[in-house]
Amino acid sequence: MKKSYIKVALSAMLAFVVAFSCMSIAIAADVKVVTPPSKTTLYQGIDWSYNKSGKVALIGGINLSGTVLSYNSKTVEYKVTNKFPNMYSSSASGSWALGKNTMKITCSDFPSSVYAETTVNFVGVDSISIINPPKKTILREGTDWELSGLGDVEFTELDLTGLSLKVKYTDGTVKNISYDDNKLIGWSVPKGVDSAEPGYTTLYATFCGKSAPFTVNFLAKNAYLYGDTNGDFKINSIDALAVLQHSVGNITLKDKYNVQADVTRDGKINSLDALSILQFVVGIQTTL
Repeated sequence: MKKSYIKVALSAMLAFVVAFSCMSIAIAADVKVVTPPSKTTLYQGIDWSYNKSGKVALIGGINLSGTVLSYNSKTVEYKVTNKFPNMYSSSASGSWALGKNTMKITCSDFPSSVYAETTVNFVGVDSISIINPPKKTILREGTDWELSGLGDVEFTELDLTGLSLKVKYTDGTVKNISYDDNKLIGWSVPKGVDSAEPGYTTLYATFCGKSAPFTVNFLAKNAYLYGDTNGDFKINSIDALAVLQHSVGNITLKDKYNVQADVTRDGKINSLDALSILQFVVGIQTTL
């Protein structure tokens, strides 16, 4: 008899657990996503990045703006109160991953046991290219770098201000980003290179594991800076204009500036030199 009572009690308990589970599932399913978040595609380096452990980590969290949920005939829009937002997001699996993810959304206006689900897509970087190199690509000895005892360049920091990239994502989306707004942009030396010599050198902009080359000039103290016709350690359209004016006799470039204007190294200063300077300025040429 006792065994029979135990079996009946166990059966009743099991039935209760099953019923409660079904009821819980039904409650969760009653939360409807009327309008999903405005942004459900998240881009690497802008919305997320890999952390040191190689896991996907959000940058600033997921923006739930635009979300509208409905539960038990009550409709709630996403909003931020004086202290907290009224909706929160989390990964349904416990962690985020590259590709499509199921996201849980809970709402402070609903019971804590209920939630809605929607899909977000984490998109990775496919390739990058340079739009504009850093503003400072002429690096002066004694200011930006030092000469080592072996005669090569020693430097540890590079000012990337002004650097901008065209970033292509795996879904075909293209975004333009700049170092001024995104400090995930970095730089590196070429692979396998242990040292650099004074003069023009290729360095790489890096972003989310991708790289793109740009050129800097490690200018030695006594070296000529070809293309600089006014001594401001910049090469721009003003220098090209000065070359043209010198070539027609309107002005005279003297001393080292006369030498530096002859970027073609043919012993003449003419429109070809001005053209080379302009091509360098817009990136068609990488050296002068």
